[in-house]
Amino acid sequence: MNVIGWVVVVVWGLCLCGRGADAREWENEQVNAVNREPARAAGFPLADARAALTPEEPQTPFRVSLNGMWRYQWSGSPDDRPAGFHEPEFDDARWFTLDVPSCVEMRGFGIPIYTNVKYPHARTPPKIGTAYNPVSAYRTRFTVPETWAGRPVFVRFDGVYSAFYLWVNGQYVGYSEDSKLPAEFNLTRYLKPGGNVMAVEVYRWSDGSYLEDQDMFRFSGIYRDVSLFSPPTAELRDFFVIAQPDADCRTAVLRVTSRARALGGRAVAATVRGELYDAENKPVEAALPETRLTLPADGTDVQAHVESPVGKERPPRLWSAEDPYLYTLVLTLEGDDGSRDIRSCKVGFRRVDIREGKLLFNGRAIKFKGVNRHETSPENGRTISREDMLRDILLFKRHNIDTVRTAHYPDHYYWYQLCDRYGIYVVAEANVESHGMGYGKESLSHVPSWEKAHVERNVNHVENYKNHPSVVMWSLGNEAGPGKNFKAAYDAVKARDATRPVHYERANDIVDVDSHMYPTVEWLYERGKNTAKPFFLCEYAHAMGNALGNFKEYWEAFYSSESLSGGCIWDWIDQAVWKETDRVGPDGRRLRYLAYGGDFDDQPNDGNFVCNGVIGPTREITPKLIEVKRVHQNLVVTAENAAAGRVEVWNRFGFTNARVFDMRWSLACDGREIAAGRVDAPDVPPLSRRTVSVPVPKVTPRSGAEYFYRVSFHLREKTAWAETGHEIAASQLAFTPPQAAPSPSPAARGPVPGVRVRESRRAVTVSGRRFEAVFSRASGTLASLVYDGRTVICDRAGITHGPRLNTFRAFVDNDNQFGKWLRAEYMDSGLSQMSHHARPLQVERVDDATVLVRATVEACGFKSGRFTHEAEYRITGDGAITVRNRITPAGSLPPLPRMGVRMMLDGALERMAYYGRGPWENYVDRNTGSDIGYYTGTVTEQYVPYVRPQECGGKSDVRWAAFLDRNGRGIHFTFPQPLFVTALHYTSEDLEGARHRKGMERLFNPPTPRSEVCLALDIAQMGLGGASCGPIPMEKYILRARPFAYTYIMRPCVKGSHAELSDLARP
Repeated sequence: MNVIGWVVVVVWGLCLCGRGADAREWENEQVNAVNREPARAAGFPLADARAALTPEEPQTPFRVSLNGMWRYQWSGSPDDRPAGFHEPEFDDARWFTLDVPSCVEMRGFGIPIYTNVKYPHARTPPKIGTAYNPVSAYRTRFTVPETWAGRPVFVRFDGVYSAFYLWVNGQYVGYSEDSKLPAEFNLTRYLKPGGNVMAVEVYRWSDGSYLEDQDMFRFSGIYRDVSLFSPPTAELRDFFVIAQPDADCRTAVLRVTSRARALGGRAVAATVRGELYDAENKPVEAALPETRLTLPADGTDVQAHVESPVGKERPPRLWSAEDPYLYTLVLTLEGDDGSRDIRSCKVGFRRVDIREGKLLFNGRAIKFKGVNRHETSPENGRTISREDMLRDILLFKRHNIDTVRTAHYPDHYYWYQLCDRYGIYVVAEANVESHGMGYGKESLSHVPSWEKAHVERNVNHVENYKNHPSVVMWSLGNEAGPGKNFKAAYDAVKARDATRPVHYERANDIVDVDSHMYPTVEWLYERGKNTAKPFFLCEYAHAMGNALGNFKEYWEAFYSSESLSGGCIWDWIDQAVWKETDRVGPDGRRLRYLAYGGDFDDQPNDGNFVCNGVIGPTREITPKLIEVKRVHQNLVVTAENAAAGRVEVWNRFGFTNARVFDMRWSLACDGREIAAGRVDAPDVPPLSRRTVSVPVPKVTPRSGAEYFYRVSFHLREKTAWAETGHEIAASQLAFTPPQAAPSPSPAARGPVPGVRVRESRRAVTVSGRRFEAVFSRASGTLASLVYDGRTVICDRAGITHGPRLNTFRAFVDNDNQFGKWLRAEYMDSGLSQMSHHARPLQVERVDDATVLVRATVEACGFKSGRFTHEAEYRITGDGAITVRNRITPAGSLPPLPRMGVRMMLDGALERMAYYGRGPWENYVDRNTGSDIGYYTGTVTEQYVPYVRPQECGGKSDVRWAAFLDRNGRGIHFTFPQPLFVTALHYTSEDLEGARHRKGMERLFNPPTPRSEVCLALDIAQMGLGGASCGPIPMEKYILRARPFAYTYIMRPCVKGSHAELSDLARP
């Protein structure tokens, strides 16, 4: 191996003299730490090299956890904190116990506070004051393992909110802030044989809190792991690995920079050597050469650098999210004092470049399909388990999410290990956000005294996570102004790591990649025409509540230009937390609910703006996630008519040929599969399109039937994240068989029985052999409908249950754009209090088997806006009721949430079957992931439990729907023009008033399910859009008032089978 020689450099450290807690470091922006160890990449001394050869984090006898139950005391103010609690003899017997790690507010000490921009503390940087700054005092006893005798001992806090002081055995050790990065302290000189006492004083707010104003619940405490670790006296303190392929990605250079020091108080001569292993734990080519170092007695770092080519014998296997291949580097430092320090890390060969305005990964212009992710748990707040982290990773991989932005702070170090191992691109963001100071002259980014904090947080961030191949981009922070402090941070980051581009959305002119937040789709298309600099959309598609409208159109825009590199949805998971009540639920357990801003009487608060997740708070799959999976998929199949046997396959993978997957096809008639098979996936190279042949089964076309052809791709082999057969992509295609048979004439159904008409002062009753329909003259609609002895509709207590014009929905979070847009305009229009006034019914007998009942109802708001709803009911003796609707608007009308009718069906009709898009909830601008098919379930199952209840359960492009009792009897609806169907046990009004919004006092009034089926049949609906923080729906998805005409047909059904229900829908 051709090795470029080692370079030895002495790095002089900076000694900060510690003072006591009364020095108020927590109000001094110039003091970010006292006696804290320099930042380094996570890694701990190992017993031997074999311990490193595992995909998991290596086990070591030289690290022990201090997690567990600590003694704890909470004080509401620094003025009230317990004096002398750090002394070993302090009596803590009457203190509480608290689990470490945890957020103290989730254990009942103080309250969680959710605010987006406004600081929850004083706004007088760097001062915080003592009026409201709770302090947590912790104590624990520990014993250093006997096997560590003669070795230095360090403590590591992986995360503490927001600043803390540390004592051991009554002696002051140091101070630290930056709640999102580890803090390590050398405890060696403070320890004694046997038991030791550690005391920690944690301040909820500090000057550092001015740079931690992220959009999230605010917590405090020791919320991440605490551990002891012990290196030998000659310590391999840190190392930086750059495994970068050459421009052709066929060969690579492995660069390793190590930092070592002597900790025993005397100089040590030491030798450092390295070995690289592949994923099968076999050495790769030659080992790195041994190099002699002299470590000075004062403990300062000595730096050594080596470069070595890799790939001389065979090209290195590159790391990517598609193929996260990892090597293992083992470094060993041996001192002449007999010490040996073995460290390791995973290595992935990959490179990130910017060329010709494109962001290239391993030489290719891929798209980053990501989410922003907060660390959150409904039980534990910001403390999340490794199981939670793995659950997130698996959901990412199974739903075509390949990128994460660590919004807006560094995560627990284990998260980056998972991203390396499973294959997730990371936009790693520093813990810098001062949104509450604005972007103008008050912004801390402009203030010279805050430069140190900006730079230090960024550099320490890089030092901690520099060895992770998953990190593809550094981000300097978020929403903290455009000032010169960020230019200083950028320069410092690039000086430390020139291999990765740097991002910061507030100051595109000083960084490598342009960015933006929440643009329209049209804006994104225009930005794609600028090919001078790559663009990464750091936040878009605000997924608050029932959301993610026009997500498909965003990705059509991304693919319109190679300078558009993708983006990250805001955000991954709802941040709601559990709150206990004094109620007992039906199951006999204490009732709790998912709380958001305001539920704890927290001020200021921003309500449920904290619930913007693609998944729910308990990490459940949602309809939004299903949409993301389909839109993000990397294999897309299209065809005008799959019956021709030719389709186009677009392979959007950057490095994977389509042929490595299994390909399956199926053909459905009226939503029911009639043929299926498997074929070899076609040879379609990455980032290319090809037209290929697909099997076409012989079909005898059924009159009036509809056919769809589905192509899907599946894992051929089990992976770390999914089982064999997992579906990674699917496309539903039109399929029109040749020579379709002509539709039968209406007479083919046989003779239609006669009907009877009975009129009274209050009602018109039309009846036949299998039905009775009663029309109320007062309401102008059906008051009662009975099919085969089964009540379908029946007014109760003067409440109209028959079809009635409805334009209202329980406003989704995206119906509000910071106090404007749909909800505000609708409420201001007067339509929220719509009244219905019926004109006289008109009855016409067409023949013995047919009667027409014409109804006109004026639906009026309390202002000028109103609608005339004309409904013609054509009733035939077989029980079929064809309802032709014509709606004419008048007056001043806003954009409308929906247009259709609402009715109440008997509660016994709980079974639901339909032919349309599903099975997940879907809407006009969010239905790409919902195939047209035949779906069955219950009405109860249609409800989607958003944290703040809102409109949900909708189905689009529905051809027919049926509601049945347990015996299969009920009502069938046919829609000659596909409609939107929503069936729940709640009305929109029930959901609208259940929980508070931003600016309201807390309200927890969970909706009670009604016994009836609340059914809405809509000819049109407003799109979901993203206006909760972003644009309103695209114009094509905005529902504006205009004349509407549509028809639906009601019929009795008695079996409830797919065959019967499909036949009923045929002409």
